[in-house]
Amino acid sequence: MKNLADKILNVLRNSMAADDVIADIKNRMSKLGKNLTHPLIDNEGKNKLLEAYMSLSDVEKLLYRYNVLIKNNQIAAANEKKDELENMVLNGHISKSNVKYVWRSEHGENTCEKCEDKDKNEYESDEDVPPQPHPNCKCYIEVVPVSFEKIEVEDTTDKKSDDKWIMPCEGEIVGYYGEVRPTHVHNGIDIAVPVGTPIKAVADGIIYYAGNNDPQGYGNYVIITHFIDGGTVTSEYGHLSSWNVKPGQNVKKGEIIAKSGNTGHSEGPHLHLTLRRGRYKGTPINPNQYIKY
Repeated sequence: MKNLADKILNVLRNSMAADDVIADIKNRMSKLGKNLTHPLIDNEGKNKLLEAYMSLSDVEKLLYRYNVLIKNNQIAAANEKKDELENMVLNGHISKSNVKYVWRSEHGENTCEKCEDKDKNEYESDEDVPPQPHPNCKCYIEVVPVSFEKIEVEDTTDKKSDDKWIMPCEGEIVGYYGEVRPTHVHNGIDIAVPVGTPIKAVADGIIYYAGNNDPQGYGNYVIITHFIDGGTVTSEYGHLSSWNVKPGQNVKKGEIIAKSGNTGHSEGPHLHLTLRRGRYKGTPINPNQYIKY
């Protein structure tokens, strides 16, 4: 089942279509469903199978919606599903759908050798479970949930908080974090630079989004997820003229990811940089916690 989780994460990180993975999940659900009428599985075991089935069903429904959005190039909406799916996988939701089958002999005076020989045998698939060895067999199959350790996201970034992050470009800071403006409180910093100035990744990370489906007036923008000190920080780069990265791509600190511009709600050429604690849509934090300016 860990292999299934890996497949899902690979699809999400590379913004791929998920048809093959969805087919895999449906095949697993079909097998679990068949066992709801298995003669050697008691009601308690069938309840466990139903729980496993429903766990896979939750993932399949969400992955189907993500797949439709990706195929229709609705990247921002797909990214919302992506974040929800990734959290489900990383928090062990997939492992809840994994079970094994254990043969339990009746241990009576009349228990035959065939039944005794099978006692405590474990089977990973219902297809491996042998049939009843004789008509009066009172053995049963125990359904046992199998848990895996949480899957860890590959840490491709700075590992210590005292590692130096860098400014995305050189220029005068014309807007500061926490400034009270007529319509909002500024959640990042603005750096005045000419259109076309190369913009660099402030730290190692993975591109979460790159495009122009703008929910906050950023115009063209890029989002990078960074993993640091066992947690996550997101950096957002707004008002770009262009970008040269794609979701799922690993980037290194200082790598050029875009060029500055004047797109979106902008009163002049500049770069807007926001850092957030956590993943996409996390809480804005003062960039000077990581970048000295």
